[in-house]
Amino acid sequence: MLKYRLLMMLAWLAVPFVFVQRLITGKDNFKTFVARLGYTSQNSANPRLIWLHAASLGEFNTLELLLPRLSQKFTNYDLLITVSNKIAFERAKQHRSSKIHVVIAPTDFGSVTNKFLNHWKPSCLITIENEVYPHRNVKCAQNGVPIIFVNARMSAKSYATWHKNPGLSKRVFSCIDYCFAQDQNAFERFSALGVPADRMAMLGNLKQFQKAIPVGHPDLQTIRSAFPKQNTICVASTHKGEDQIVLDAFQIAKQTNPDLKLILVPRHAKRAPEIIALIEKSGFSHTVRSQGNLPSTTVDIYLADTMGEMPLWYSSASQTFVAGSLVPVGGHTPYEPAAYNSAISHGSQYSNFQVIYEQLVTAHGSLQADTAEEIARAWLRLCDPAVRKAQLAAAQKALFENNDKEKMLDTIVQKIASLL
Repeated sequence: MLKYRLLMMLAWLAVPFVFVQRLITGKDNFKTFVARLGYTSQNSANPRLIWLHAASLGEFNTLELLLPRLSQKFTNYDLLITVSNKIAFERAKQHRSSKIHVVIAPTDFGSVTNKFLNHWKPSCLITIENEVYPHRNVKCAQNGVPIIFVNARMSAKSYATWHKNPGLSKRVFSCIDYCFAQDQNAFERFSALGVPADRMAMLGNLKQFQKAIPVGHPDLQTIRSAFPKQNTICVASTHKGEDQIVLDAFQIAKQTNPDLKLILVPRHAKRAPEIIALIEKSGFSHTVRSQGNLPSTTVDIYLADTMGEMPLWYSSASQTFVAGSLVPVGGHTPYEPAAYNSAISHGSQYSNFQVIYEQLVTAHGSLQADTAEEIARAWLRLCDPAVRKAQLAAAQKALFENNDKEKMLDTIVQKIASLL
């Protein structure tokens, strides 16, 4: 823990530079940045307060499943929601009320965490999925604030990092009062890092109960007119090293089906210039979303380099290649494209969601492909409406056919109540 404290003390030196960078890139404004340092004008007069943390939009989507039950069960409590990025913050603000407060999450500096806890005085902390902060955990434990992890997951990469620091991990993970793991991998990793066995349960993945958000975007009709859904492939959340493979696959597939269109969505928008260079080198016509352009019928590729618009892209494509699975990133969730009835293909490096992808592949609910040639074959196969329909049905069954939602939510709420 001492090494971590020293590291965070050194990190203070970078705060002014980070502040300027985040203002320039639009990731923060002055108000949201100072909120990260523990300053807020919001307050709760209620001495009973449940703190809910969901880092980004994916985690917040899971939290939304739990919010109604918490509000119903804990009527004498206020709820405090913290998120880490701007997109999730805008979504979370829609839930604000006299009893639900929404702020940007504090950074993990010790003094900032102290300031945050002294200001809000939460009765417990519920963390959704995978955000583990050493100071936050330790200081909550020191202040008698129970910590509950809901839908907990941990990638192989994160586990390896924590495993290299056994003293720190034992101190941090032993502070967790209860952990609801979403699968066997998460259960084993949290347990190995220090969460006592009697404080854990493998409940299942709450994402299986997510529903597609209706898409009423004003650009939807224009996009679909230029990119007919049945011929459109969405490649979601690419990382460095994947885009060229995808472009090569698209080149191969278009030789058989020249009507194919591609919506290419990088995981990080700042990579747009390098992706544009690759597209131009490949000879495809393209349009760039961040430049305010919409595709026309003559365009091959729409580079969707904006944030927070994934429902628009999933709903515009009959099939989605879930990236982050061709390089050692660990993959991304298959639940969201499946919720929008977009047939799924992906690579083999999906350790972040290993259990569910293995189930999908076994049930023929997705196609696994790693090379450009394999990906092109998968895309062409999914162009067949009958094949796509059968795969979508298998995916829906593997991902969403579970009637235990109420039981799972009740189990979580009862455990929270027992720890308050």
